[in-house]
Amino acid sequence: MEKEINMLKIILRNILVISTMLTLSTFALAQTTYTKIGGITFGSDGSTASTIGGTTFINKSDGTTATAQKIGETTFINSSAGVTSTISKVGSTKFVNSSDGTSSTINKVGNTTFINSSTGSTTTIQEIGNILFTN
Repeated sequence: MEKEINMLKIILRNILVISTMLTLSTFALAQTTYTKIGGITFGSDGSTASTIGGTTFINKSDGTTATAQKIGETTFINSSAGVTSTISKVGSTKFVNSSDGTSSTINKVGNTTFINSSTGSTTTIQEIGNILFTN
């Protein structure tokens, strides 16, 4: 059971990373925080994410939704906006490829995650306790 819980946590973190990446534009200055309470993650922007079985469901504040499933080392994400993405891990780096032509790399150092997008934007996510801070 603990193995499944850890896998769900990994999926949820990947979903939050992708959701944050898809939400923020190149010049975004807003900060969004995410708080984990029980099995649900709440975003300060009104978004939520929860996992049922092996599928994570995301409801973004703009009304779009997404689902994600992790199979092996690859996470598959389908958005109601029509964008599909995959996250593949090679070594300590995660590579994100989206159907809209964008790609990103994700690296975690300590409790800080760095996302570098092919659009030129850089996002950092810092985890403190049960709260995730993004720029």
